[in-house]
Amino acid sequence: MSKTRKCPACGRDIFMYAQVCPYCKAETHFTSIDEKPQQEDIEEEVVPTYEPEDVEEEPSSDKKAEESSSDKKEEEHSSEKEKEEGRLGKYIDHLKKDKDKVKKQYQKKIKSKYSGSTILIASVITILSIIVLALYIAKSSMDQGTFRLANSVDNTMKEVLDSVEGKLILRSTTVVAKFPDKDKHCLYYLQDNHLYIFDAKDKSTNEVNLNELNAKAVVDFKGSGVQNAYCSPNKNYIIIIAARNAANSEFGLYRLGTDPDSPTLEYIDRGAVKQETDGYTVQASGRTAKYDTNGNKVSGMTEAEWESIPKKQVEDNKSKKSTQETKPKKAELPSREAINEEVRRADINIDIDPPSQKPQKPELP
Repeated sequence: MSKTRKCPACGRDIFMYAQVCPYCKAETHFTSIDEKPQQEDIEEEVVPTYEPEDVEEEPSSDKKAEESSSDKKEEEHSSEKEKEEGRLGKYIDHLKKDKDKVKKQYQKKIKSKYSGSTILIASVITILSIIVLALYIAKSSMDQGTFRLANSVDNTMKEVLDSVEGKLILRSTTVVAKFPDKDKHCLYYLQDNHLYIFDAKDKSTNEVNLNELNAKAVVDFKGSGVQNAYCSPNKNYIIIIAARNAANSEFGLYRLGTDPDSPTLEYIDRGAVKQETDGYTVQASGRTAKYDTNGNKVSGMTEAEWESIPKKQVEDNKSKKSTQETKPKKAELPSREAINEEVRRADINIDIDPPSQKPQKPELP
C-alpha cells in the first residue's frame, strides 16, 4: 500500500500524513498520524458468539475464554502501538529524505546559477578579446598591405641599383640610401664631399644642389662640404650635415625629402652639429637644440626661435643712462615770463627789452 499522497497545492507526492508540503510549504489538511484513519482504524471488534448448548459448561472454561479475550485485546493494543510507532518512524524518515532532497536541489540551483553567471562573464570577455584581436590583426594587415603596395620592389629597378651600388663600393663611395621601389627608384651616395642621386628609371646621375633647393642652405666646399648624410628611420628624409665656412667652425643641419620627382630641402639649424645614436645636437650662441633621427626637434631652441626673441631693453636703458651722465648739463636760463612776474612783484618799472641802439659811426681821423 502506498504511503504517499498528492499535495493539493503543487501536486507532488508527499507523505500521506504530512500536514505541510515540504516543497511548496502549503497546508495539506491531511489526517494527522495521531488520529485514527477512517479505513484502517475503524475495525469491527470480533466478539466471539457462542451458541447455547444443552450441555452444561464447566466454570473453568469461562475463565479461559475471558483470559483468551483479554490476551487478544492486549495483543491488538500492542500491535496498534507498534503500527503507530512504525508510522511515526516512517514519517520522520520521509521528512529527513525530503529535507535532504530539498537541500540538494537548493544547492544545485545556487551552484548552477553562479556557474552560469561565471560562464556568461567569461564568454563575454572571450568574445570581446577575440573581436579586439581580430581588429588589431585586420589593421596590421591593412597597414602592411599599404606599406607593401607603396613600397613594392621593382625587380628591374633593383637589379640596376644593385649593379650601381657594387660599382660605388669598389670606389670607396658611401652609399647613403637605396630605394628599389616603383615610386622612388633612386640611390643616394656621398662622394668627395658632394651628395649625388642616381635615378634608376632614366639611369642618370645628378648632384644634389642644396642652395638651389633652399637659399638658406650654405655649403662651403673649400671646407669639408657635405660632411655626412644619413637616411632617416622613416625613409622619408636624408639628414645632411654640411660645412658653412672654409674653417669648418660652423655647420648646417638640413633635411632632404626622398621623393625624386619633387625634392624639397628643409633648413633645420646651424652651429656645432654632433651626430648621436638618438639624433643630433646643435650648439650655437649659448644655446643647445636636440633633434631626433628623423630631424624633428626634441628640446631646446632652433635658430629661428632664438632670433625671434627680442633683445633685452634693460641693457639699452643702462646704456642711455651712461651716455646721459657723460654729457655736461646746460645751465637753464629763466624764461621771460618768469622775469616779468618777478618784476611785477617788486613794483619795479624796468623795461626788460633794451632799446635798440644804432651802431655808432666810426669817427674819421
